Amino acid sequence: MNGLILGIIYLVSITFLITFFFTYLLKRRGPWRSFWPFFTIVLLSVFVADTWVGPVGPIFFNHIYWGPPLTVGLLIALLLAATTPSPKTKSELELQKKEITENKKTTITLGTFFWFLFAVMLMLIIAGSVF
Repeated sequence: MNGLILGIIYLVSITFLITFFFTYLLKRRGPWRSFWPFFTIVLLSVFVADTWVGPVGPIFFNHIYWGPPLTVGLLIALLLAATTPSPKTKSELELQKKEITENKKTTITLGTFFWFLFAVMLMLIIAGSVF
């Protein structure tokens, strides 16, 4: 039981450090432009990596293989950071005209993508724990 709690603490702390680095130091929060959705997706991907990838790399506290979760967490964070929209160079009037329709479409698309990704990662974690 001690190894399980230590593993969960490790996964959450790695996720927090990766998310903090990307959101506050690099100012890249992914397509959602918020800390918590970015944190959630990276956390779930780290849990999936810990569940599905075999023990590889150095051992941390004789129970935790830190290579796969760290690598997958960084890769997912990089992919999400790459999807961060760049600032637009158009004039303010053009932005105001298109802003309402773009915001509605973007919100619906990103919300759907977030919940789909959340459900898939959660199913992978459950399947990995059961099998």
